Amino acid sequence: MKYSIIIPAYNEEARIRDTVRDYAAYLQDHFPDGEAELRIIVNGSRDRTAEIALELEREYPCVRVWITPERQGKGGAVMKGFELAEGEIVAFADADNATTAPELRRLLDVVAAGEADAAIGSRWLPQSHQAIPQPLARRVASRIFNLIVRLLFQFPYRDTQCGAKAFRKAAIEAVREEIHTTGWAFDVALIWRLRRHGFKVQEVPITWSDNSKSRLRMHRDAPSMLWELIKLRLGG
Repeated sequence: MKYSIIIPAYNEEARIRDTVRDYAAYLQDHFPDGEAELRIIVNGSRDRTAEIALELEREYPCVRVWITPERQGKGGAVMKGFELAEGEIVAFADADNATTAPELRRLLDVVAAGEADAAIGSRWLPQSHQAIPQPLARRVASRIFNLIVRLLFQFPYRDTQCGAKAFRKAAIEAVREEIHTTGWAFDVALIWRLRRHGFKVQEVPITWSDNSKSRLRMHRDAPSMLWELIKLRLGG
C-alpha cells in the first residue's frame, strides 16, 4: 500500500460523515484499489462519532476505523494513526474538511516525488488561498503564534499549525519514539524532530477554508500553548 490518510475525530458527529465521504470518494476515483487507505481515529468521543465512523467503514472498503475510549489529544490520535498506517506515505487532515482531498493530494505528491520527506500545508504563503478566511482575531493570534515558533525553533515556515501534512513513513518511524506531546505543540514537535534528524520538511501552499467551530480559545489556551512550546524547546 502506498498511501495512508489519517483523520483524527473527537466529537465530530456533525461533520465526520461528509468529510469521510468526500475523502473516500476521491480515493476511490483517483487511486487504484488497494493503493490508499483512510484511517479514522475516533479519539475518546462522547457523541455518535464512533457509530457513524463504523457505518462509513462498512460503506467504503478503503475506510478503516480505530476507536480509542479515552481522549488522547489530536497528537495522540495522529500518532496512533501513524502506528496503524500501512502506507509508505502517511498524511493527516482535520475532520472538518478545511483541507479537501484534492488539496491534501498536493502534499502527497510532493513526498511521492521525492522532493521532501515531509510536506506541510500552508495557509500563509503567497500562493496560498483561504476560501473562507479566519476571523481577524484568529489571524492575528495565528501570526503571533507563528512568530514565537520561528523565534524559538529557528523555523523558516510561515504555518506550522495547518491541519494537513504528509510524510514518508520511514521518516515518521525515525522520530516517533521522541514525540511526547499530544497537545497544541504536537505539530511543532513533529517538525522539530524531523529537522533535527536531517529530514527535509517543505512548506506547500494550499487552498483552505476556516472552521468557525474550532475549539481553540486564545484567551484560555494561549498560556498553555506557550508553555508547551517552551518545554519542547528546552527539552532539546
